Amino acid sequence: MYQNVLSKVRLLIFIACLLNVNELSATTRKVLFIGNSFTYTENMPNMVLQLATSMGDTLIYDQNTPSGYTFQNHSTDATTIAKIFSQQWDVVVLQEQSQIPAFSQAQVDTQCYPYAFKLDSMVHANRACSQSMFLMTWGYKNGDPTNCASYPPICTYAGMQESLRESYMQMALNYNALVAPVGMAWKMTRDTFPTFELYNADQIHPSVYGAYLEACVVYASIFHKNPIYSSYYNTALPVPDAQQLQRMAGKMVFDSFETWQQHSNYSYANDSYNIASKTVTFQNLSQGASTYSWDFGDGFNSTQTNPVHTYASYGQYISKLTASNNCFNDTRIDTIKLIDPNSVATTNNGNISIRVVTQMGGKVSFKLDIKYQTSQLSIYDLLGKKLRSYDVEVGISEINDVLNSGIYIYKLEGDFQYQIGKLLVY
Repeated sequence: MYQNVLSKVRLLIFIACLLNVNELSATTRKVLFIGNSFTYTENMPNMVLQLATSMGDTLIYDQNTPSGYTFQNHSTDATTIAKIFSQQWDVVVLQEQSQIPAFSQAQVDTQCYPYAFKLDSMVHANRACSQSMFLMTWGYKNGDPTNCASYPPICTYAGMQESLRESYMQMALNYNALVAPVGMAWKMTRDTFPTFELYNADQIHPSVYGAYLEACVVYASIFHKNPIYSSYYNTALPVPDAQQLQRMAGKMVFDSFETWQQHSNYSYANDSYNIASKTVTFQNLSQGASTYSWDFGDGFNSTQTNPVHTYASYGQYISKLTASNNCFNDTRIDTIKLIDPNSVATTNNGNISIRVVTQMGGKVSFKLDIKYQTSQLSIYDLLGKKLRSYDVEVGISEINDVLNSGIYIYKLEGDFQYQIGKLLVY
């Protein structure tokens, strides 16, 4: 019995390591949303609040989002101006009217950019360190028929989306701003999950699916944490669908993070590391920072950019990297697990090959190349509860099963072999 308990504890510890991200570091941000119905539909800012709360973060926010408002409207609106100067905002999210950034270059130059500049200038006049974030919107479901004749590129969804992307990226360049790539996450979701209805009945505004996706992108862009680890799914959504929307948002933000935040002064702590026995070589992958502070979790610290640290003994350590500039700091937390090579219980001898193939509808295929005697493949949920167990023989084994969409842990163990990893089923 003691061994069973110990085995489960080890599994839970490994899961914590496997899912290690910088979400453990609580962050507070003051955010102002300026936009229109593309921001307020389904109370999207409140969804961002719920995501932040579920992750241990604090969001203090306000908004001014009158229906149909353009940047030009906002640039002279008394309420917008008053709200900009009402607090020392960390981030001000700016969302233009849904069609204007998709128009011809000449129109965007005269109808959009000058007023984006005015709003951005007010944001910095209120607080030099405030960061503007342009919320890239999405193309209409079937393009923009009302303006199709005058500007054919927006006759289709794809053409409209590309025009929106170009304009929002140009604004980020022009004003050293962030981009929340909602429109691009929207496109990836349309391509990957065509049955997810992101639009409401007008084929323009977001449904609860679209608004939740939008909120996940905005949360990830502001707090630098992957929403896939959030427990807030919105009660109007099936949990598996909400998890897929979280995944789409996280993938879009973090797979191209440098693209969306390359022009900003918004620090982002990130690193990777290599382990050789007790020595860990850290590679600093942070952005927008000028100073770095490392806490290796064993009482030692460093301010080097890419430190190399040798621990006194094997074990598990919590390291922290804080990346700072004159305005912002961001912290990443890593779980460093130094494995004693003489410990058979946790050593993968390199004699196992496991390939996990996931398909739509929760169908899962495992293909294993077993080198030793009979082994067991087990599937666990994120709380360490065993859901499936399969006996596998020496040689090539293939297992087919159906699991609900979500994140799981697989563990393969037997004589002289041990392997564990993460499995995403969609």
